[in-house]
Amino acid sequence: MRRAGLCFDATGTLIEMTARVGDVYREVARAFGVDLSADVLDEAFRQVMRDAPPRGGEGSSIEERRQREYAWWSDRIQDTFRSADSTVRFEDFAAFAGALFETYRAGDRWRSRAGVVPTLEDLARSGHPMAVVSNFDHRLLDILQELDLYGFFRIIIVPSLYGVSKPDRALFEAASESLERPVSELVYIGDDSAATLAAIRAHGPTTLDVGTLASFEDLPEWVESAATLAST
Repeated sequence: MRRAGLCFDATGTLIEMTARVGDVYREVARAFGVDLSADVLDEAFRQVMRDAPPRGGEGSSIEERRQREYAWWSDRIQDTFRSADSTVRFEDFAAFAGALFETYRAGDRWRSRAGVVPTLEDLARSGHPMAVVSNFDHRLLDILQELDLYGFFRIIIVPSLYGVSKPDRALFEAASESLERPVSELVYIGDDSAATLAAIRAHGPTTLDVGTLASFEDLPEWVESAATLAST
């Protein structure tokens, strides 16, 4: 039996941070002469991200899109510190923002979520071709390599490479081509909003909210059940 092609989201599905944002922001900021409470920074970051504009894939080239991704994050970092303490001034904010951005490229700031590695091994043995389809920025490719996850996937699809973001159909067409499965034979697994999952389903893939699994290691059984239902 031909196995479905599996498309995974990244953060909250395959990987997660090893420390709170506030703790990391404080750690890096202290090296640049600014010391604020990690709790305050963490809450400020959450507020900033709730109100942040979309981070899309705008730009006419991969390099331009990557530069815009960095500029977007630099603005969010600046907003976070202004929200935490409007009196704070960095002697060289650009250098600080660059250091913080690169900090989150490192594998030690991330880890595989529980059950991910054995589950991917199981799915690979079963013959499922796999991809990552994520709205993460271009650092994701480096992170997956450092966590030894990159090799599980035929393709890593992020906005900076394709110029569009989920739930755009073009991303799933790219996955379809790489995985050698029609879009209707793709399964998307992620922790996206209900609206995003519905939009992805409208393109043809089956979708799974990963949060509905009791354990990530239940995924192979769920995929098998979904395939059985689809064939009846």
